[in-house]
Amino acid sequence: MIRTPLARRISSDAELNSVSLFLPYFDEETVKNVVNALRDSEAAMPTETGTSKELVTLGRNLAYSDVFEAMDNLITYRIDSSRKQAPLKLLIQLSRALTMDGIDLGAQKAVKNAVLSKMDGEISRIKESGDFDTRGASITGFALGTLIFEYGDNAYSFDEETQTMTMSDFDISRHFEQAGRLLGEGLHKEYWIRHSTRDHIDVKKEIIILTHDTDAMERINDYAEEEFITLYENNKRSIARLSEARKNVYERLTNASVQPISVPWMLPDSIDFSKPDNSSKFEQHLYCLEDGTFETSLNPWESGVVTEELNNGAVCWLRNLDRKKWSLEIPYEVSGVTTPMFPDLVIVRSDAQGYVFDILEPHDPSRKDNYPKAVGLAKFAEKHWDIFGRIQLIRLKKGVDGREHFYRLDMGKTTIRNKVRGITSNEELDRIFDTDAVRED
Repeated sequence: MIRTPLARRISSDAELNSVSLFLPYFDEETVKNVVNALRDSEAAMPTETGTSKELVTLGRNLAYSDVFEAMDNLITYRIDSSRKQAPLKLLIQLSRALTMDGIDLGAQKAVKNAVLSKMDGEISRIKESGDFDTRGASITGFALGTLIFEYGDNAYSFDEETQTMTMSDFDISRHFEQAGRLLGEGLHKEYWIRHSTRDHIDVKKEIIILTHDTDAMERINDYAEEEFITLYENNKRSIARLSEARKNVYERLTNASVQPISVPWMLPDSIDFSKPDNSSKFEQHLYCLEDGTFETSLNPWESGVVTEELNNGAVCWLRNLDRKKWSLEIPYEVSGVTTPMFPDLVIVRSDAQGYVFDILEPHDPSRKDNYPKAVGLAKFAEKHWDIFGRIQLIRLKKGVDGREHFYRLDMGKTTIRNKVRGITSNEELDRIFDTDAVRED
């Protein structure tokens, strides 16, 4: 087996990101079955799977170099629900990275001071509520009663005159360290240093009480989440110019955020692609082989939409693959869980102001995820209508002429997305398609 020679991705050459398995004696039919099983699995890693005949490396189509240059302001999302972290920890880590990379030399100090001030404010609020001493007593002390068993009389008696035992400094320090693990990034010690002129036990008690206050911690994390997004948004263009290794650090942080965060959409110099046996040639694709050709396998809906777009004057297009490092990714929610979708097609048109980038998703209406994806596209369009053109959910259905046509619901239009954002069933989406979807053929 030959795998990636370096322990990181190489953006300039897709072949260096591949893993090849050589089987001297193999049954071709069995290998095909294994490949198909990997492709059909939702748990498959984000990569192309296939035999050496199918897997190819495509480079940027030089005919569209100016299109790639015009993509600087486009964004995507990266959703990884398995790596979520507390916003407070992510904010401190982001500020540290920005300082280390020289993007914002004052970020780490400014963020830490702001967070410590927020902690000060929450502790003051608890003290003003009058509950501070009561909470402190319950945390740093405990009641001790006496239960007596009289052996001869075979009876129990309980001494109601309980005593209050105070924890030792060692126990308070242990609770202080536990509170520090909840805050993360050494913030408990930073707070202790900030108040070093006061009694150290009193300062430790404040941190312990703070981390036991659910409402206070929720407010601090809400604040941290907003600051994390703002700090990243203000610096994401500078981050995009860093080396691949450093960009991966920031990508891990944004992926771990509870709230999906938009990141610059950067297409690499080359991509790995699968060319199955039933592939057909298509013109005007953004990536191609060295001889300028591009082949892939599209379902009838995808193929039909591409043909319609090219006939209508599209400059070029991109087949957006699932779960690739370079894929365009959009968040949507299913039962409260944020999930990624990968729209099938990105179409590039031109107008008087330059290139326009459209997101098109031909989608089977029988699928259960139909309306959640429509809502996700509508919310995406509401945030990013200014950098993308059409954002369409597309269906193939019969028209009044008895023939099948592609009907499009364009979330780029305010009236459409306002209707779609509030739906809660596929039936509601069907009705909107019946009344508002239009043909472009």
